[in-house]
Amino acid sequence: ALQLVSLEVRRDAEIQSLSRGMRQRLCFARTLLHEPKVLLLDEPASGMDPAGRLEFRELIKQLRAMGRTILISSHILSEVERLADRVTIIRGGRAVESGTLAELRHLRRTKVVAEVAGPVPDLSVIAGVSDVRVDGQPVSCSVEPEAMTGVLGALSTAGVRSMTSAPPTLEE
Repeated sequence: ALQLVSLEVRRDAEIQSLSRGMRQRLCFARTLLHEPKVLLLDEPASGMDPAGRLEFRELIKQLRAMGRTILISSHILSEVERLADRVTIIRGGRAVESGTLAELRHLRRTKVVAEVAGPVPDLSVIAGVSDVRVDGQPVSCSVEPEAMTGVLGALSTAGVRSMTSAPPTLEE
């Protein structure tokens, strides 16, 4: 278990001498001793440095490959995005959204950034468009899935020079 969590070299160290991240990994090693089929982890990467987080992600992938089911409760949504197959968002003690990352992203707005040759159209009049920013070029906005066709049409009439879109992150 110590080898799995990269603490084998600290085998004889006193617990008080370990950093917070190392203690976190030690607790995780203790959890793995009984080879549980299901792991419930609450903020498991808390206190870990960036290298520790990378090692932790690899460990989770190994455990998943070994057939373990892993439930993670975390406020670090960028970590959740890297680890999770499915996500449930809880607000006020109730599940408000649940699904794969792709399913959850589809429910959210896409950020569109474009440079146009002509006058910038008023995108704010299109239902499902928000956060329109027109401070010169480029123009940017957030677009609900059903409004994307309208935004693309409006931008094309202004002569699109370049355009990018990005799916929202889990935090967004």
